[in-house]
Amino acid sequence: MRAMASHTILTIITVILFEITVVFKCFYKKDNGYTVTLKGTRLQDLRVRAEVLLEWRGEPVLDSKLARVLREVGQKGSLLRACRVAGVPYARTWEKLARLEEIFGEKLIEARRGGPGGGGARLTKLGKELLSIYFEAEARLGYQLGPSSNVRATKGMPELAVMGSNDPALEVLVGILKERKPGLDVEVSWLGSAGGLAALMMGDAHIAGVHLLDPTTGEYNVPFLSRYWLEGRAVIVRGYQRELGLAFRSDTRVKGISDLLDRRLRLVNRNPGSGTRALLDHLLRQAALDRGINPAEVPRLVKNYEKEVRTHAEVAREVATRAADVGITLRYAAELYGLQFVRLVWEWYDLAVLKEAMRRENVRELLALLTSEEFMQVIKRMRGYRVTSETGKIVSD
Repeated sequence: MRAMASHTILTIITVILFEITVVFKCFYKKDNGYTVTLKGTRLQDLRVRAEVLLEWRGEPVLDSKLARVLREVGQKGSLLRACRVAGVPYARTWEKLARLEEIFGEKLIEARRGGPGGGGARLTKLGKELLSIYFEAEARLGYQLGPSSNVRATKGMPELAVMGSNDPALEVLVGILKERKPGLDVEVSWLGSAGGLAALMMGDAHIAGVHLLDPTTGEYNVPFLSRYWLEGRAVIVRGYQRELGLAFRSDTRVKGISDLLDRRLRLVNRNPGSGTRALLDHLLRQAALDRGINPAEVPRLVKNYEKEVRTHAEVAREVATRAADVGITLRYAAELYGLQFVRLVWEWYDLAVLKEAMRRENVRELLALLTSEEFMQVIKRMRGYRVTSETGKIVSD
C-alpha cells in the first residue's frame, strides 16, 4: 500500500438531548490526487457518508433506517407500507419497536381505528418526539436522509400479507400457492400470534396464523378477536391441530414441565407475544402453584428463562447443538433434529382473516388450499399434525 497521502478520517461527535445521546458518525476521504490501494481494492470511489444515531444510556434506539420507517408511518399510516418503502424487513422492524417499548415503557406507534382499511398505524407522542430529535440532529450535522432515488421503489401493500405465529405447515400452504401463481407478491413475517393479530388490527396483514389459548374458557383464538378490536372485522378460519411439547436430547432426563423449576435444565424460550411462549408461561405458573411456589418467582427459578428465539426450528437447533437442554416446540421440529419429545398439548393453529380480505382472490385461494388434496397429503406426512372435519370452516361469529 502506498504512503497515506490520501486517508480516511473518522469523526464522532456526541451531543446529549434529554438523556438521548446523539452520535454523529462521519466517514471522510481526503483525496489529493494519490490512489490508495488496499489488498488489491482501489478506493478512489470512496465518498463522504454521515449518519445520526440516537442512543439511550448507551443502547442504540434510532438509526437512519428506523427513522425512515417512522417518517413513512406518519405519512402513510401503515407500518407494512413504511417498511417496504424503506426496504427493511417487517419482522425485524417489529422486533426493534418491541425493544424500544421495553426501554421507554411506551409505544412509538399505535393502532388507529377506522379509515378506509378499517384501521392503520400512527405515531405516538413519543414516536414524534424521537423523530423530531433525530431530524434536529441531522440539521445540526448539515446532513439529510438520502433522496428517494436511493431507496427501492415502494410496491405498496403486497398482494398477500401473511403474518403471525411461526408454523411449518403454513409455510407449506403458502409455498403451494406460490408454485401455482409464480410472481405472486407475498409478504410472510413471523411476529408471534399476538403480533399477527396486531398486524391485522393495523391493516398490515390479510391473514394471521394464531394459536392462543384462553385459560379461562379453554378456547383457542376466538376470544382474542375482541381483545384486538377485531370483533366484526375478522373471522377465525379453523386450521389444524399441532402437537406441542418439551424437546430434549437422549442424554437428558425430562418428565414434564415441573422439571424446569429445579434449575438443572437450561431452557431455550420463545419470544414474548408468541402463542408458544404464552402457553409455556401458563403451564409454568400452574406447575409453580402445584408446588406451593409463588408464580412471580418462575423467571428466576427457570435457568436461561430470558434466552429467546423466534421459531420452532431454532428451539430444536439450540437443544440439538447443546446450547440448551430443553425447549418447548412442535413434535415435527423435535423429530427433524433427532430429539426426544414429551407432549404437553394438542393445540389449534387457526387463521385469523380480515373480512374485507376474504374478497381478495389470493386470500380465497389460500384458504381453499386448507382442504385441498395436495395439502392433505403433505400434512399427513408431518408428524405431530392432524386435520379434522372443522378444518377450513369459519368457527367465529
